[in-house]
Formats: sequence, structure tokens, C-alpha cells
Amino acid sequence: MTSNTDNPPVYQEKPSSAKETTDLITTTSRLATTSRLAGTVRTCSVAERQIDYFSIVRVSDSSYHLSLTVDPTPLYRIELIPEPTKVGNIQIFSMSDPTLPAVAAAYVSNDLKSKTLPIGTVCTASPTEPDALWRPISRVMGYFSTPMDECSSQIPVITVPGRAADYHHFTWRTADSGRVFRLFWEGPPPLVPLELYDFVIHKADNIFATVTTQPDGGETIVAMRAGGGIDFELSVILEAFLMFRLMEKKAKSK
Repeated sequence: MTSNTDNPPVYQEKPSSAKETTDLITTTSRLATTSRLAGTVRTCSVAERQIDYFSIVRVSDSSYHLSLTVDPTPLYRIELIPEPTKVGNIQIFSMSDPTLPAVAAAYVSNDLKSKTLPIGTVCTASPTEPDALWRPISRVMGYFSTPMDECSSQIPVITVPGRAADYHHFTWRTADSGRVFRLFWEGPPPLVPLELYDFVIHKADNIFATVTTQPDGGETIVAMRAGGGIDFELSVILEAFLMFRLMEKKAKSK
């Protein structure tokens, strides 16, 4: 009697189906062309310090256009309203659909000299709705309760791509006789632990936006951190206009 193990069958690989072959080629190709866990998906965080540059140009006595510095096509229209309305004195409209209501707005305080009242309030989501959220931007007080050329606010900002925005404390500081405004993140910036943080040494790391105006009222350049989210970006624009009004009021009072 002959054992079955004396003449074992010749080994043959199982024929691959067309789909299995295609999947294998696709997977191999992807692994060969990417060297990241995220593959070809690109993310951007404010911690990376990538900068987006915008241009603000006056087109009439009360209207401005916002565009990228690399493309003059207007993205948003900014309207200054002399008298306060239910949607604020400063309103931002999308240029993609002129029939839409304001996408963001701000109120300017009637008393910019007040030491206690905010210089204005900001809304970056559906300002025309009755339950819209309005956030204050307030003067920073110095010694002996003296108002400084600084303002602070809580701004929603995305720090982890794909996650919701969180509110963080920011401060606006002026330079060059009020023609430059810088927005500083207060405290250690994202991914920087407190024990390794020194504001004096890492001061530049805390700058999240810089707004540079021209003395003759020409083009305004806005440089801001990319990845912070639309609420952060709209807040920068609206609060910059509030700072403009504050500096104009101060100049007229001299």
C-alpha cells in the first residue's frame, strides 16, 4: 500500500482574480509614491506658520474689496455703514453670490473713549439671524487704568486640522504710528509646552496676523496664519477694521 505522502501534489499558487491584481497594483503604487501616513491628503495647521496674504483695496467712500495678493479677483466686499443697523456698521459680503446677506459683521462702539465699554462686537456666522453670537473686542488697560493702543478678544481658531475651533485669547498691538497692527496669540502657541515657552525669545512665534496700512489710504496688506478656519480669518478682517476706527478716532482727538 502506497502512502499519500509519498507523491504529494505539485504546489500551485491560487490564480488571482482581476480585481485582486488591480488592488495589489494600486496599493503598491500608492506606497511607492507616498512617504506619509496621511498619503496624498494635505493638512495645514496654524502651528506650521504658513501665511496667507490678502489685499484690501478701497473702491468707494464706503466699500472695499478683499482679494489674494496673487490674484486680484475680489473674494469679499466690505461695506462701512455710517449709521448702525441690525447687522452692524461693518459688513462682509461674499462676491460669489451678491444676493446673499452679510456673512460676517461688526458693530462699532458709539463711545470709543470709554475705559469700560468694548470698542466693538464681532459676529462671524450668520449676523442677520436673531440668535447670532456677537463677541466683544476691548481696550487693554495699562497702569492707573490708562487705555493703551492695544485691544484683546476671544477668537475662535482651529489648532488641529479637522477638529472644531476653540476660543483663544488674542491681543492686537500697534506699531509704526498706528499703521501696522499685529495680532498676538497669548500664551504658548500650539504644540509648545509651557515649560519650554519664553515670550521674550519666541515673541515672533506668537504673531498670528499682521495688517499693514498705507499712509495715503492705499492698499492694505493682511498676512495671517493659514489653517485657522474661516471664523478666525473673518475675525482678523473685522477686528482690523475696528482697530482702524480706533486709531482714526485717536488721531482726530489730538
